Amino acid sequence: MTVLVDTSVWVEFLDRFNPLIRDDMKDLLRRGAVATTGLVVAELRRGARSPAQVAAILDALNPLVYLEADRTTWLRAGELSAQGARRGRRVEIGDCLLAALAHREGCLIFTLNRDFEHIPGVRLYRSRIN
Repeated sequence: MTVLVDTSVWVEFLDRFNPLIRDDMKDLLRRGAVATTGLVVAELRRGARSPAQVAAILDALNPLVYLEADRTTWLRAGELSAQGARRGRRVEIGDCLLAALAHREGCLIFTLNRDFEHIPGVRLYRSRIN
């Protein structure tokens, strides 16, 4: 099963070296089960503070399956956000985009962001620490 890894997990893995995330990420990467997308790449690049960090990000992300968002996926993201708003939940469009991509590709999402629990149809990767 492919897992779309959210920025929150990558930050813990690449920058904070969180041991609670490390084993899961190493296992997923070893199995070739990790996917990424432009939003995650852009968010990680935005947070990079040095050329060495940029290089580390590129080294980690370049070999991964890359999921591209098409018009239909963007429309689905908007629909998911609107559904949340109708239920009184403000869900970021970026989170909805990841959810729409994951749904389209049949992926799980590995995230530390609890907002994903409020997006219909999201299947979350459950870490061994949960």
